[in-house]
Amino acid sequence: MYEEFLLQLMLSKGIGDIAIKRIIRHVSNSAYDTFESLCQNPEKLLPIIKCKDSMFENIMENKERAKILCAELKRQKIAILLETDPLYPFQLKTVLGEYCPPVLFLKGNINLLSTLSVGFCGSRKASEKGIVITTQCAEQLAEKGVTVVSGYAAGTDLAAHSAAMAHNGNTVFVLAEGILKCTEKKAIRDLLTPQNHVFVSQFLPQALWNVGNAMKRNSLIIGLSEAMILVESGKTGGTFAAGEETLKRAQPLFVIDYAKPEVSAEANPYFIGQGGQPIRGRNGVPNLDGVFAAINTDNKEANHYEQLTINWN
Repeated sequence: MYEEFLLQLMLSKGIGDIAIKRIIRHVSNSAYDTFESLCQNPEKLLPIIKCKDSMFENIMENKERAKILCAELKRQKIAILLETDPLYPFQLKTVLGEYCPPVLFLKGNINLLSTLSVGFCGSRKASEKGIVITTQCAEQLAEKGVTVVSGYAAGTDLAAHSAAMAHNGNTVFVLAEGILKCTEKKAIRDLLTPQNHVFVSQFLPQALWNVGNAMKRNSLIIGLSEAMILVESGKTGGTFAAGEETLKRAQPLFVIDYAKPEVSAEANPYFIGQGGQPIRGRNGVPNLDGVFAAINTDNKEANHYEQLTINWN
């Protein structure tokens, strides 16, 4: 069971994402080294990553902790997906390149990672109008078989997740914390089915929410989506950063174009000016023709995917 030994390395001080990425790639290309052999003989890490004697000791000390954590992940049916795994989302690698997370922790229908998807970003304190528009957008996507991706925060995120599932659609919850810290929020609890959702985290399973993780989480939302819809953004904060990163990565960015933006949407005109494509209303409903054209739904089967399975060794 490689997962236990991978966790043993991930739990060790001084081994961050860059080091884990190098270790994973080394193991995948080595005829001799495995995660287990590296844990049993930590000095083998010297040619792969920068190491100190204290790191070797810490790796050995984390053996029992990793074993317990691995058992808990298995009990809760949480899967681990490595960057080198053929099941790792191709879209994520394409968008984020070298910056894609080396490890993903998944709970739910992992098939959804390979479906046609659109991401949402917006204020936690979205206006009433913003929540209505988010709901209408997510409903249209669900009806077309497009998976909704968002960050499981209050406001815009929960409105997008809820509307997708309420209209027989699917959604991806991208977490800013460890997957073992995630709970089913009341707003979505009754909408969940075994097939219509998946929770995804790039962080250690017991990691707590923090601002830095929330920013990294935004990158994962962008990377899993073929286009992003920005509902409301202030001039600073996480949504503003997500909008800027979407443009920087040359991903299609669609921005709700309010006639009179609320304070929570005061940066929306800025993003339209920077190249974001405006979403305007048609008969009182957001017109998503541009979104569907950008993600090419006419030439793709939105619900088609290869059956993904991850088994514990």
